[in-house]
Amino acid sequence: MDKEKETVTGQPQARPGNPLQQELIDLLQQASLFSGLDDATVLEVVRRGRLRLFAAGQTVFMQGDPSKGLHVVVHGRVKVYKSSPQGREQTLMIMGPGEPVGEVAALAGDPYPASAETLEPTETFYIMRDAFIDIIRSQPEVALRLLSALSARLRSFASLIEDLSLKGVTERLAVQLLSLAPGCPGEQTVELDISKTELAAAVGTVPETLSRAFQQLARAGALETKGRTVVIKDRSLLQRLAQAK
Repeated sequence: MDKEKETVTGQPQARPGNPLQQELIDLLQQASLFSGLDDATVLEVVRRGRLRLFAAGQTVFMQGDPSKGLHVVVHGRVKVYKSSPQGREQTLMIMGPGEPVGEVAALAGDPYPASAETLEPTETFYIMRDAFIDIIRSQPEVALRLLSALSARLRSFASLIEDLSLKGVTERLAVQLLSLAPGCPGEQTVELDISKTELAAAVGTVPETLSRAFQQLARAGALETKGRTVVIKDRSLLQRLAQAK
């Protein structure tokens, strides 16, 4: 993981008709934390932050690092994960455009409780903690949206803990695949946009065990695989397998 290649592109110039500035305003107005804010307020948010560029597989922050600010993903994807001293990883979430990363630690002023790494070339909008606190003080609705986001995270973590505690790898893989495919009848094709190693971390296992779980689901007649392509042959069967314990 390379932390030295990070590029800080600075503040977008605040002048009328600046395409970069308008893109950020549009993105932030759709982001969970800042949606519904008026143009003038979002423009002030843009003025108080800066863009950062990261290569694929690059560290955004490490667990235990001081939390000096938060990131909002502009382009690309960021994986948030925990790791053990033995190197095992558990992916907690994957954040895409418009989603915040590190906002809880930034609000509390605590060290980051997990690590974050890019899955592909990524651009983020970075807001320092002091600026974020000022925004919350002047715009209480941002605090309400933050509480809503935290509630959603808690529900997601509760579901993850339940799956890790009560389900086997095959069942957890079935749950993950169902979350990647829309709930429509008939045969469905899913193109995995993460590696098998990343998928294994999301499921809470290692690649070798993940491969065996894929084989079990294939033998059951629920799916077929070819490289990163997964064809769900029987969604109802996959749902039943996901609920098995």
